[in-house]
Amino acid sequence: MKFKRFICLLLLFSLVLSVGFTVSAKTPYANYYIQENEKTAKPIPAAYETSTVIDFLSTETGKLKNPEDMFIDKDGKIYVADTGNNRIVVYSAKYEFLFEISSDGAYADGDLSALKDPTGVYVDPKDGAILVADSGNGRIVEFTKYGNLRYSYPKPESELLASDFSYQPEKVTKDSRGFMYVTNKGDSNGIMQLSTNGEFISYYGTNKVNLSFWESIAKLLWSREDRKGTVVTLPYTFTNIYSSDDGYMYATTTTETPPQVRKINIGGSDVLYGAYDFRDNSIMSSITEVNQIFCDVTVDKYNNMLIVDRQFGRIYEYDERGNNLFAFGDKGSGYGQLSYPVSIETDSEGRVYVLNKTTGNITVFKPTEFADLVHEANKLYSEGKYEESKAIWQKAREKSNYYSLALVNIGNILLREEFNNEAYDYFYEAENATYASDAYEEIRADFLRDYFSWIIIAVVVLLVLLIVVSAVKKARRKKHGAPVEKKNALTVIKGFFGRVWGIMRHPIDGFEEIRYENQGSYADMIIIMILYALVSVFSVYGESFIYRDGASLDTVEPVSTFFFAFLPWIVVCVVNYGVTTIMYGEGRFRDVIIGGAYCHGPLLLLSLPYALLTHLLTLNESGIYSILGTLLAIYTVALVYFCIKGIHGFHPVKAFIVFLLTVVGVAAVALLFFIVYGLAAQMFDFIIQFGKELIYLV
Repeated sequence: MKFKRFICLLLLFSLVLSVGFTVSAKTPYANYYIQENEKTAKPIPAAYETSTVIDFLSTETGKLKNPEDMFIDKDGKIYVADTGNNRIVVYSAKYEFLFEISSDGAYADGDLSALKDPTGVYVDPKDGAILVADSGNGRIVEFTKYGNLRYSYPKPESELLASDFSYQPEKVTKDSRGFMYVTNKGDSNGIMQLSTNGEFISYYGTNKVNLSFWESIAKLLWSREDRKGTVVTLPYTFTNIYSSDDGYMYATTTTETPPQVRKINIGGSDVLYGAYDFRDNSIMSSITEVNQIFCDVTVDKYNNMLIVDRQFGRIYEYDERGNNLFAFGDKGSGYGQLSYPVSIETDSEGRVYVLNKTTGNITVFKPTEFADLVHEANKLYSEGKYEESKAIWQKAREKSNYYSLALVNIGNILLREEFNNEAYDYFYEAENATYASDAYEEIRADFLRDYFSWIIIAVVVLLVLLIVVSAVKKARRKKHGAPVEKKNALTVIKGFFGRVWGIMRHPIDGFEEIRYENQGSYADMIIIMILYALVSVFSVYGESFIYRDGASLDTVEPVSTFFFAFLPWIVVCVVNYGVTTIMYGEGRFRDVIIGGAYCHGPLLLLSLPYALLTHLLTLNESGIYSILGTLLAIYTVALVYFCIKGIHGFHPVKAFIVFLLTVVGVAAVALLFFIVYGLAAQMFDFIIQFGKELIYLV
């Protein structure tokens, strides 16, 4: 009996542990990564879990008040710019209070150790000196590692600075040479570079002006004198900076469009991230009126860049090659959620610290086993240890089938090892068309090397056979005359395509015959449009994976594609008939719709071969594909012009004018459609919301 009771208790204890583990493994925030080629979010296991929330409620220093910045040194000590309390607070790696830098005096009264609204803090790894951006006093101040005053760097004086220059430093950092870099509030000239003595050297990483289309046109057409009195667009400003061990300066900016985050080399130029759009479509698509605010950036021990978004409480991690590794976090006041993040740091153990301004606490995230696998595999891959990296990527893939970065890197390793077919399969599974194109180029090259001679022989034999067959037919026709053609199904099909091909070859005569000789028929019109709609569907399916940009065929909607093929034809015919009625055209509506159907001849005959051609091309030959597509479009548009001219009996110039009016009319119809569609969508949304409110009240 005692043994059975022990077994029951043991099973109950195991059940409780398993439930507890399951609950702890869940996170109160999103976990995903942004796929490179599609910029879409893919769910993944949690990369980081909440380790703790440092609240400092029990320390003798009291709670932090509106802190603005944080720094973690090589020993794990935490330095916080406690802005609301006018101090710098230092905690140990175990989150215990060590000391604070504050004063009862005032800087204006001569107390150089007194701080006012400090918004930035940095610790020199060489001697532990603490640099503070003393924003309220308009200076940079330096303390020893024990908190004793060392230097005070007031507002710099320089001929390069404007006479009305306002100095309110917000963030400060140093490079390996000892130069200081300061972000100045509202300063659109760039990051201020100061000497070791605090003297102004120059502006670093100066930002460019982001002009809208109309602003660019105005600048091109009007002189500076003419533009006086207009609103001046200034370059965006920097909000935060981080100096990495490898000599790069990472910075966040105020712009909502690229570059929101910059990685700047010693020359002040962007490296890797300059044109990258960091906006997250997975959250921006639903809340388009609110933009992300990337407020701080840091670099971990693997040289991965982490940025934090204040608006949505999200953290994004990118590797040295610009690949997004993880995205996680959420806005809120719950455990592990971020209320108002203002600063992000990492320590030597890979933990991520986020300082929350409104709650005055620090949320600490620790990497999970999945994150450790990705970090280790990525590190080995960067070091060129591909075999070791591949084994770890396989383990990461076992934990997440959606993590296509593992598939891409495994594919790249196989490509290096010349396992091209296997590499292509991995890229296909990862839905990455760019890398798949590289693999296919190698596969195609291997195929041509192996079978080029056989291909040449097959082509020569085929040409010889065609010549022989043609000669035999010619000889029989000469001896016995032309054979009597028997009417059957093939004759009808041949006649149909003969009429389509005839108008494609001789459009002027062909369209005039439709109007004046009643050539063409409703039957031909219906068959052409149905076949064209079917070809449109088959062409979508026939396009190669590479030229679909990796999109799955599951996303294709054949029914909508089929019916949408009729829409341009109907709209153009109706608009053109209306325009030509006003312009005294001779064509009947019958002639317009039948002639319009015949204009689809090139698309009917060539769309499918054009799509199948993509199976022979790589992305490097996309120019050929684009040229052929342009020629096909020009051919079709030319047929439309000749249709207008021939059916309505217009002079070439008048036909061109009517053609342009038709284009304008079609554009007006499209604009009207989108307006009506938008209003209808808003109306239905209002009705749905109103219905929900009624249900709630009931």
